[in-house]
Amino acid sequence: MIVACTACKNRFEAAGYRDVLCPTCGSIAQQTTVRPCPRCELPLEGRQVSDLVIDECSGCRGLFLDDVAIQRVLEDQGQTRADALLAALPRVEHHPMPRAGAKMYIKCPACSTVMNRKLFATGSGVVVDVCKQHGTFFDAGELPAIIEFVQRGGLIEAAKKDAKRKAERDERDRLEAERVRSMPSGPDTRDHAMSGGVALTDLLFSLFRY
Repeated sequence: MIVACTACKNRFEAAGYRDVLCPTCGSIAQQTTVRPCPRCELPLEGRQVSDLVIDECSGCRGLFLDDVAIQRVLEDQGQTRADALLAALPRVEHHPMPRAGAKMYIKCPACSTVMNRKLFATGSGVVVDVCKQHGTFFDAGELPAIIEFVQRGGLIEAAKKDAKRKAERDERDRLEAERVRSMPSGPDTRDHAMSGGVALTDLLFSLFRY
């Protein structure tokens, strides 16, 4: 039986229904409701791996992890949790885009809100579905790919690349502002030049961001 702490939202496996206390904060935990898989709508089945609870679909092999579980994996210096997940999860090829005929946008299994699709990190090649309030859904093969990306130092490299791109964008904006300031002043001339230059800069940045 999977239960959820009423205070810190930690989810874990428990044997009984009465007086179950959270091992993280000591508060009372309650039995969780069955969640549907956002891909194929079969019931997600809670499974404990190390000290994490993952909601797994027996059909498409997708996974839903809450933010507590994800943070534990990413912040695990000894990689015990990450290694346990790699050993427990099937290794299948993942694709950045849903397969032909599959839904592009899916709903959060906890609140039914349409989740946001976002690149996990620069260079990861993995696009995940995120509900800000409840967690992230990983299609089959995505979580192992992310774990291996993190273990290779991918997050550190992604942060460096993102910082470099931001610095380059800031420099372009600074040069554009200087160019506009150097133009002869006239009615609306500077404002039109600034808005056009900034719009072009934003367009180019969005095209070549990844």
